Amino acid sequence: MIPSLRDIVYGIYGAWRLARLDRGGLVYFDRSVDGFWKSFFAAALIAPAYLALVAIDLGERETSAGALRLIIVHASAYALGWTVYPVVTRAVCQAIGRDSAYISFIVAFNWSQVIQMIVYLPIIVLGAIGLIPEGATALLHVFVYSLILAYQWFVTRTALDIRPLAAVGFVALDLVISIVITGMADGMVR
Repeated sequence: MIPSLRDIVYGIYGAWRLARLDRGGLVYFDRSVDGFWKSFFAAALIAPAYLALVAIDLGERETSAGALRLIIVHASAYALGWTVYPVVTRAVCQAIGRDSAYISFIVAFNWSQVIQMIVYLPIIVLGAIGLIPEGATALLHVFVYSLILAYQWFVTRTALDIRPLAAVGFVALDLVISIVITGMADGMVR
């Protein structure tokens, strides 16, 4: 389901408001079942940025994998990254009695990925082209990634209306899933 331009603008604006720690950002999301499916369009919006991150990563290390293998592995990893977490969190939301907030959560989570990429990509690009010294790049990377995790925590806590520690669990789950998918993809292209 392809969202309208208005849906996209509202989704990104709602995510931006949440990034500013404004709980009112939730009102800009279409939190219906249609809005749930439309929010996955965020994956298409940030796919070029993901490709840039993959290209930078591949440029910094050796690989014997051919182009077709690289494309298949990274496209699969990207698709898994957008599907595994929503499937797993559906079960978690049911288990903790927050099933009614699940759609709202995934909509907010998906649109927040756009904001995260807008913040994260420039740091990686500037470091890769040498405009930021290597040591400073690593430090900046840790700082920005910490901000992203805090943002995810706020989005999760706000959209699911759960306790702070429970939101930490959701963020940790996303981090573990991401590490596993990335590790598998890296192992397949060595």
